[in-house]
Order: sequence, then C-alpha cells, then structure tokens
Amino acid sequence: MAAPRSPRVVPGEASESDSEPELLVGTAGQAPGAGLKVPGEASETEEEEEEEEEQRPKTPPVLAEEPAAVWGGGPSLLQQRLREGTGRLRGAVGSALRQSYGSAARSLGGLGGALGRAQVTAAAAAHCLRLARRDLRAVADTIDIVTACHLLPDIRGQL
Repeated sequence: MAAPRSPRVVPGEASESDSEPELLVGTAGQAPGAGLKVPGEASETEEEEEEEEEQRPKTPPVLAEEPAAVWGGGPSLLQQRLREGTGRLRGAVGSALRQSYGSAARSLGGLGGALGRAQVTAAAAAHCLRLARRDLRAVADTIDIVTACHLLPDIRGQL
C-alpha cells in the first residue's frame, strides 16, 4: 500500500468551500499562520493590495502547456477523459458531416439528372413549337393566296 501523501500548499490557491479544512502553515515558536503571508493570498484591505502591487516585481506570468507539466507526473484522469471525450466528439461530428454531405451530394445528383431530363424535354417542346409555327405560317400563306386569287369563282356567295 502506498504511503500517505502529505497535502500540498499551492501558492494562490483558495479552499473550494468554507467547509473544506484549510492547511495551516506555521513556523517554529509561533502560532500557525501568525504573521505569515502566503503568496497569492487575498489581502484584507485595499491598502494591503496597493502595497503588495508596489512591492511585486513586474514579470510576465509563466504559462504551462499542460497542468501535468506543473505538477509533475502524467496527465490527470480529467485530462484523459477530456481527450477521450474530445476524440469521440470529433468522430461524431465528422461522421455527421460526412453523412449529411453524402446525402446532399446524392440529392444534388438526382436533381441534376432531373434537370437534364427537363432541359431535353424543353428543347424537344421548343422544336415542336417551331415546327407547328412554320406549318401554321405555311397554311396562312396558302389561305392568303387562295383568298387573293381572282381566277377562282367566288365561293362565298354560294354558301
């Protein structure tokens, strides 16, 4: 069985709730927490905040890529679960996109075929209309010739 680990005090970390026990850091001969300043501890007054800001060196914060790099050791269980969840989410989104794009492509293919057939039908109808118009013009020309001809007997009066 592993040896019990001592709790770590993290500079700037506050307890999660009031019911959570706080670690008291003390020095020899003093009451725990008396006169100690924990880095990152909230100040009691605004004057303390101003004094701390003046005394604090202006250095950029150090950012770590992974919290595991700060604490040492491998990735935490939360990080592992987040990576697994992210992988599943990426897979599900990719699958949904492939499926929707595939069905859209099939629908467009079907619509393209229907549009092609409609264009052929429209061209055939236009051709038939041109032929009918030509035939009607020929009939109209023939009727004009017959009605304009004075050589034929007048058939209107006999009817």
